[in-house]
Amino acid sequence: MDVNIREYQLADREGCLMAFKSNVPLFFTSEEVGFFTNFLDTFYDKVTDIKTYFFVVLVDNKIIGCGGFGDKDNTQTISLAWGLIHKDFHKKGYGEKLLKYRLERIQKFYPANPLVIDTTQFSVGFFEKYGFEITKYTPDFYEKGMHRYDLIFKGK
Repeated sequence: MDVNIREYQLADREGCLMAFKSNVPLFFTSEEVGFFTNFLDTFYDKVTDIKTYFFVVLVDNKIIGCGGFGDKDNTQTISLAWGLIHKDFHKKGYGEKLLKYRLERIQKFYPANPLVIDTTQFSVGFFEKYGFEITKYTPDFYEKGMHRYDLIFKGK
């Protein structure tokens, strides 16, 4: 299969939404569908105010995932944002490719800035394998039974 990662374009909206919705309710809550939709719909507004990068993962020219990063709070702390792979493509290495792609870009653009992410118990182990360490745990943060883990990148 031919894998490509490139910058997000407006025409990618529906493919990203389909990939996102495939991960509800296990990895994201149904409430987050609206947050993600708003992110996509206002993405280009964010780029001009606070530099935000967002990418799509394509397999044979079909969107199977997306994810980005940015300084969302304008604090010089970089945060991974909305990283996901369509559920039909889990456990095939695409999430790893997307994460490594983003880490390379972050190292290029923000080599001295701290890098953080918040995620659930379902993904925390994935990020720990790549050098992230838990800094905070909040039970039932996203909804009952879906806990929040805050992590910081320490590198490998």
